[in-house]
Amino acid sequence: MPSGAGVRAAVLDVLRRVRDGARFETALDAAVGTLSSADRRLAHEIAAGVLRHRSELDCALVPLVTADWDRVEPDVRDLLRVGLYQLRHLDRVPAYAAISATVEAAKAAVGARPAGLVNAVLRRATAAVVPEPAADLAERHSHPGWLVDRWRAHFGEERTEALLRHDNRRPQLAVRPIGTDPTQLAAALSAAGVAVRPAPFPPSLYVDAADVRRLPGYAEGRFVVQDPAQSRLLGFAAIPPGTRVWDACAAPGGKTAALRDGGARVYASDVRRDRVRTLVRTVRRAAPDVPVFVADAEIPPCPAATLEAVLLDAPCSATGTLSRHPDARWRLQPDRLEALVERQRRILDAVAGTVAVGGLLVYLTCSLEPEENALQIDRFLERHAGFCRDGDDLSIFPPDAGTDGGYGARMRRIS
Repeated sequence: MPSGAGVRAAVLDVLRRVRDGARFETALDAAVGTLSSADRRLAHEIAAGVLRHRSELDCALVPLVTADWDRVEPDVRDLLRVGLYQLRHLDRVPAYAAISATVEAAKAAVGARPAGLVNAVLRRATAAVVPEPAADLAERHSHPGWLVDRWRAHFGEERTEALLRHDNRRPQLAVRPIGTDPTQLAAALSAAGVAVRPAPFPPSLYVDAADVRRLPGYAEGRFVVQDPAQSRLLGFAAIPPGTRVWDACAAPGGKTAALRDGGARVYASDVRRDRVRTLVRTVRRAAPDVPVFVADAEIPPCPAATLEAVLLDAPCSATGTLSRHPDARWRLQPDRLEALVERQRRILDAVAGTVAVGGLLVYLTCSLEPEENALQIDRFLERHAGFCRDGDDLSIFPPDAGTDGGYGARMRRIS
C-alpha cells in the first residue's frame, strides 16, 4: 500500500478503535506504530481533526451522498470524513493526493465498490460548493448540542463560542522540567535541534517533537509531559516541601513527579491496574523513590486522620481538555456527567477522613462544569463542618489561558 494510503488506513484504524470504545491516545498508539515519524504526525492530525470536526463534516457530506447516510457502512462514513477533512482543513495536501490516498485505503479496507462511492463523493466535494453548516454553534463547531447548551447557560454566547474555537485547535506539546532548571532543559533541547518556547505557566515549556520519548532527558526523567494548566494547578495546590501527601488518583503520574520534585513526601495510587502500570512507568523515570500502589480512593488504605495532605485529582468529565482529547466530546453524555459527580462526592467523603487536623485536602479537576467544581466543594463543606476553604478557588478557562482548562480548591481540616 502506498505511504499516503497507509496513513489513511492507520487513521481508519484509529477511528474504528474509538468507535469500539477505546480512548483516542490508546487507539493512536496501537494504529501508528509502524509508520515513520512524519506519517505518524499526519495520521494523528487527520484522526484528531475528523473527531473534532465530525458534525461539520457530516453536515457537508449528507447532501453529497445519494444513499441514506445512516445506512452507509461506518467504515465508509469515516473514510468520507477523512477525505473531506483533508480537502477542507489540510492546505498542504493537494486535493488529488488526498482523494487518491483515501480511495486506495478504502479499496483495501472495504472493497472496490464502496471505494468507488468514496471517490465519487469526494470529487463532488471538490467540484461543488459544499453547503456551509447550519448557523447553530453546536453544528458549526462540531460539539454535542446538549453540552453547548450547558456552556451557553454558564458562560454566555461569546465565551462559549471562544471555547468551541479553542477546542478545535491543535494543542501544543508541553513538558514540565523535573530536577532541572527550565533554562537548562530548554538549552539541552535546543542544542539537539528541538524548537522550545516558554509556556503560559512556568516552569512549563512548549516543544516541537513528534516522539517525546526520543527527546534528550526523557529517559533520565528530566521532564514529564504536562499541559501548562496542570502546572498552574499544582502551583495553586502549594503543598509545602516535606509534607507527607497521598496522591489518591495519581495516574499517569506527572503530578506525582512534580510533587516529589518540590520536596513533598509522596505516596501515589490509582484504582485500575492498567493506570497504575502507566503511573509506575512515569515514577520509575522521574520520581523513583515514590511508593506506588493499587488502591480505590473510595476505600482509603491510610489510617484515619494521619495525613498532612491529600491531593485528589478527581475523575471528571475532562471538558477542559477537549482540544487534547478530540474523541471525548462524543463520549460524554448527561448521565455520565451525573455519575461522575456522584463518584467525586463519594471519593471526597472517603479521603476526607484520612486528613489530620490542620492538614490540607486539595481537590483538582480538568473540568469546566460547575457541578464537578465549585458546587461539588460547596456541598462537601456543607457535609463536613470540620473543613473550610483555604483561600479562593482557581478556575482556568481555556480561551483565556491558551491552555487546557481546570479547577482547584484547597480545604483545611480545622477540627
